[in-house]
Amino acid sequence: MSERDDKLAIAEVIQNWAIWRDTGDWDNLRTTFHRDGTMTATWFSGTADDFIAGAKASASKGSRSAHFIGGSVIRVTGWKALAETRIILLIRDELDGVEIDVTCYGRFYDRFVKDEGERWCILRRGVVYEKDRLDPVRPGATIVLDDTVLERFPEGYRHIAYVQTKRGMKVAPDRPTPRSPELEQLYRDGNAWLDA
Repeated sequence: MSERDDKLAIAEVIQNWAIWRDTGDWDNLRTTFHRDGTMTATWFSGTADDFIAGAKASASKGSRSAHFIGGSVIRVTGWKALAETRIILLIRDELDGVEIDVTCYGRFYDRFVKDEGERWCILRRGVVYEKDRLDPVRPGATIVLDDTVLERFPEGYRHIAYVQTKRGMKVAPDRPTPRSPELEQLYRDGNAWLDA
């Protein structure tokens, strides 16, 4: 397989992940991850299996979200690759009786491996959160946010974190955002892994 073919195969996995995650195709979603795959997001850090179980449980309670996938930059070294992909995460929810939309811009940062030398799959997925916003669905509706909750989280994902916190989810305050030490560490670790 050529490097170009490898990159196309990896890009297809990235696209499939979004469609299968958002449509609740949990069995196919599992195929995008390595058997030892992991996922880290605002509300989760752990195995791919536990992530899928959590996403499935949220969907069964009416959670509505969609991932729009943009372009990817992919670096391949033998059986390993790093991929960084633009995303927009859209969430529809309710906050204090007001229907809202949350829009979060960011990037997936993925470590890919060839599973048993055959197919590309995600070994580790993280998210870099760039910026987000919260809007009422109905024009003219008023939302009042608690600044003490909002300010607990970085600017890159504070609105999505706010909504998730209000829903009772435990949200990490230290996920990678632009120019953060966490982002620098993510890049250092990824580059060292790819070059090893």
